Amino acid sequence: MTYLEKILSRDALSQALQLVRERGQSVVQCHGCFDILHPGHLRHLTWARRQADVLVVTVSADSVVQKGRNRPYVPERLRAESLAALEFVSFVCIDDGDWAGPALTFVRPDVYVKGKEFEQVFDGRFGRERRLVEEYGGRVLFSSGDVVYSSTHIIDSHKHELEPVEEQVAAFCGRHAITEQRVRELLDALAEKTVAVVGETIVDTYVYAEALGMSAEAPVLVVRPRDSETFIGGAAIVAQHLSGLGATPHLLSLVGRDEAADRVRNDLVQRGIVAELLEDPGRPTIVKTRYISEGKKLLNVNVFSDHDLDQVTEQALLSRLQALGDRMDAVVVTDFGYGVVTDRVIEWARELKRRRGVAVVGDVQCSTQLGNVRRMRGLSVIAPSEREARLSLCDRASGIADLGAELLLQAETDCVLVTLGARGMMLLELGEGVERETLKDKHLAEVKSALSIEYLPSMVATPVDPMGAGDAMLATLAASLAADASPALAAFVAMGAAAVAASHLGNVAVTRAELLAVLFPASRVA
Repeated sequence: MTYLEKILSRDALSQALQLVRERGQSVVQCHGCFDILHPGHLRHLTWARRQADVLVVTVSADSVVQKGRNRPYVPERLRAESLAALEFVSFVCIDDGDWAGPALTFVRPDVYVKGKEFEQVFDGRFGRERRLVEEYGGRVLFSSGDVVYSSTHIIDSHKHELEPVEEQVAAFCGRHAITEQRVRELLDALAEKTVAVVGETIVDTYVYAEALGMSAEAPVLVVRPRDSETFIGGAAIVAQHLSGLGATPHLLSLVGRDEAADRVRNDLVQRGIVAELLEDPGRPTIVKTRYISEGKKLLNVNVFSDHDLDQVTEQALLSRLQALGDRMDAVVVTDFGYGVVTDRVIEWARELKRRRGVAVVGDVQCSTQLGNVRRMRGLSVIAPSEREARLSLCDRASGIADLGAELLLQAETDCVLVTLGARGMMLLELGEGVERETLKDKHLAEVKSALSIEYLPSMVATPVDPMGAGDAMLATLAASLAADASPALAAFVAMGAAAVAASHLGNVAVTRAELLAVLFPASRVA
């Protein structure tokens, strides 16, 4: 048997362990990330192997490692291969549990080995692991700890020389057969696609100021405005991103009866964006002004009204959406929390997906407004940030994989893409052949085992302005799905678009050339 054959799925490991126990052999288990295999790991594992006949190593999946940005450094498959190459390791299994408990329950080792530093720990996660093993009659032993290293310390000490993003992105592309040629073909296909965008339009103004110092009257920073730029954001920038990528957007939004609304109309006409802008004289066009000095944001001033649409305006919006529905290849519903995306708008999107099978991407952005992404129930994909996911579930503690799995069930969606800011994103979707109905009332660990869970790191090294990255991601995700891309391919291209947007100050439409340059730099192997 080659060393790669030691890497087993849960089912295969279960069968292997059954044979081991039929032979009367004992099992010892070690569990961890094993991000960089170092001498401390080797001492720990060889000591563990001496405690039983068969050594099983369960490795934390990429999706559950929570050790900071760009961790794990080494993708899960390569970590598993490194461990399997060790002669004294019998079996390796990649585990997606947020702690060792599910893996211990599955393997039920005779001996569970941890480092000496855990010997006096009786609470927290390891306390639960210790009690779990002892309750079924197993033993917990502690390796001698004569050589101690830390993968985290090694990586942090050399983070400027290491480039984990390239390895992780290349591994993601390899798993999903993503190549530059395939992406180019996808982008070519966008020229034939029409995407509806519904949501609030926002005017974003950046005021660049010179800092003069602190006021003598109060502890207040005094600045002098030097210059300013204005961009059309919100749902309108999503439409612009779609246009920049070659798709045909159709924007449905709401503005006030004011100068800012005129500016929006003129800007969209100049860019060739087809837009239907309903007018609500009872509210102003949303304007957000950011004051910036020496590249740092000092203050945001937002002008808006967030009351719900009145029945007449809502019905006018729905009538336009219904007239558009049969001509759209995909829909983006982007809710900024100012009252435009009502429950009836979401119901229209849900019904369109059910009736025509088109991709409907939903997002609730609640950085300053109230919002709950679960209201986007029944859409194709929802794309919350980690904070938005936690708010929607009232969950501050769970791992990202648990959050995403729970959200996928509660929102009754096909796919959840959780954005993690500078850390990238996590993609969760139903596994092939899995029906959502079969997951009801199952334990979360069983639910996750029925899902495809993928992590993809951020592709921008030094973000300039991450505020517009989510809009670029939404537009690209929807356009890619409209062109029949798989969720993994669509997420990959969308993450590239987010990186392009984050590298610009202000809302600037992503172009195809910029996107390809980020997705396939010269150093990346497709």
